[in-house]
Amino acid sequence: MDKGSLIIASIGMAISILYSIYQLFISKTSGGLEKEVEEKMKARPVANVIRYLIFIAVNSFLANMFFDIGWLLWISFFSAFALWILLIEHQFNFSYLISIIMILLIFLGAGVPTHQQSFINHITDSTEYECLRIECVKVSDVVVDDELKTEVKVLSIQGYSFDWYMLFARGELILKDEDGNVNEFSGINIGGLWLLN
Repeated sequence: MDKGSLIIASIGMAISILYSIYQLFISKTSGGLEKEVEEKMKARPVANVIRYLIFIAVNSFLANMFFDIGWLLWISFFSAFALWILLIEHQFNFSYLISIIMILLIFLGAGVPTHQQSFINHITDSTEYECLRIECVKVSDVVVDDELKTEVKVLSIQGYSFDWYMLFARGELILKDEDGNVNEFSGINIGGLWLLN
């Protein structure tokens, strides 16, 4: 994220936090909530917990959208799920099951990265490979004559693919070293978490 985008995202996040603090905790009106939710909140002793859950759910979701921090989406999801538990009378029927599935699908879909660099960034973060635009560098420690040394191998990127399917994404990276050895990495992203094959 470049400096201009970071400043705009920070201003947007600050406005969101200030507005939600005002609406949920300071304002004497309905707090920006529907009247039915407001009445349920007043009838329960956990009204402040509900306000905090709304605050966390909304702002975690927005922070993920502004700054692309995937784990914040899970905090938002669990806060929304806790709100659902606290605000809905649980008489099991089909519509409640559908609403749970829809909430889960929305949060899982929002967590999946859409940018092509995501899989390469994951490989860089989770393995001993440091990938740049056209090549990767493997840094490893080796013992030579009872001395610990750092070994650096340069590998060229032979193939890269990234496919986004709304609820999940797939990535594949093929590397080739100077000796002709080929290393393949493939993975799938579900809800913002990369799982390597």
